Amino acid sequence: MASVSGTGGSIDVTTLVSQLIAAERAPTDRRLDAIQKTTQSEISAFGQITSAMSSLQSSIKRYDAEGALPGRKATVATDAGYTASATSSAKLGSYSISVEKLATAHKLQSTPVNATTQLGYGRLSLQVGGGTQIDIDIADGSGTLAGIRDAINAKAGDKGVTASIVHGDAGDVLTIAATKTGSAGQITITTSGGDGGLGALATSGGTLTQIAPAQDAQVKIDGVLRTSSSNTLGDALDGVTLTLTKATPNTPASLDVTTDASSLKASLLVFVSSYNTALSQMRSLTQAGSDGKTAGTLVGDATPRSIMQGLRSMVSGAYGDLSKLGFKTAVDGSLTLDGAKFDTAIAADPGAVSKLFGPNAALGKQLRGSMDSWVGTGSVLSSRTDSLNKKLKDLQKQRDNYEVHIDQLTTQYRTQFTALDALVTKLQSTSTYLSQQLSSLSS
Repeated sequence: MASVSGTGGSIDVTTLVSQLIAAERAPTDRRLDAIQKTTQSEISAFGQITSAMSSLQSSIKRYDAEGALPGRKATVATDAGYTASATSSAKLGSYSISVEKLATAHKLQSTPVNATTQLGYGRLSLQVGGGTQIDIDIADGSGTLAGIRDAINAKAGDKGVTASIVHGDAGDVLTIAATKTGSAGQITITTSGGDGGLGALATSGGTLTQIAPAQDAQVKIDGVLRTSSSNTLGDALDGVTLTLTKATPNTPASLDVTTDASSLKASLLVFVSSYNTALSQMRSLTQAGSDGKTAGTLVGDATPRSIMQGLRSMVSGAYGDLSKLGFKTAVDGSLTLDGAKFDTAIAADPGAVSKLFGPNAALGKQLRGSMDSWVGTGSVLSSRTDSLNKKLKDLQKQRDNYEVHIDQLTTQYRTQFTALDALVTKLQSTSTYLSQQLSSLSS
């Protein structure tokens, strides 16, 4: 065995100390590693439960306000000149609607000129729908249609006016258009200063041609005229949005707003899926290791079992009303929804879901109150997770303190065995001397 440098002895101090320290720390490392692994697994398990319960909580919140009421379906006659959509706040009924006019954006066009022709220079003043005047200065030598186009877009492009050029057979044509439809986008152009050439672009006295008027939309709903600067009307009928697509003057087309429970059924199916996922997650994590099954990470933990019991108790307490809506429960507590039975129940009572899951309904209050206590800041699941994270931090402190102890023990062992090595070396030297003396006397 090699000796420690400088001692000259025969004891391998480094290896000996290393082996002693390894034997010393092995039980503690195993214990701390086991605690860390278990704690991390529990944190992960509670994370899975929290995620599943958060999804369930979100599915319940769908029934706040009008979310627990059937939706509305807007049916429009063929070639009506408009489309329609309806929210759950729309009133049931039929309406006669005719699109008298579509809203159009104001568009002006110049006469054709050569691309290099200098139209003029001076100041163009634009006004959109009676708004603030936009002054655009065109320098001498920058008065081609391209130069004017660029100047308009740079100064007025974000203020409701855009300019473009069409390269036609007869020459270049400058098009000036409003970005807004209706009278709100009416463009007025005046000119001043310079050589007067820009006067051709004035809306009064110039040579511009109007190719699209600044026209407001007009629609008649049951004979009532409504004017709009936009072709989308969201407030003509409560809860209904009309999108005008074609003018059909004096030609009414029907709009029928009827009950549509499909979206409500879809949200209930999301609730069922979220509920079943949460129960399944907690069952799996708390199952005992028997009958060939692997024990769950949280086996014996009271928190998930308490939550499962709470959920099943609430469903059981309202099962009579849930059954009328088409809900069924299996032996394991999972839910299913009979779509046909649900459709029949909602047709008979459109407010049935609201009476069960609404914020003021008995089951709705229970679910929301319990979910708030189980999920979120300061909740049961949050507190358990915080406690486990604190346990990991405390475990790291134990490791750090233990490392200090190991460092001290290592130093102690190294000092003791180095001294022992020196003593052995000294004794070996004495033994050699005595042997030589005895041999000499014998001779």
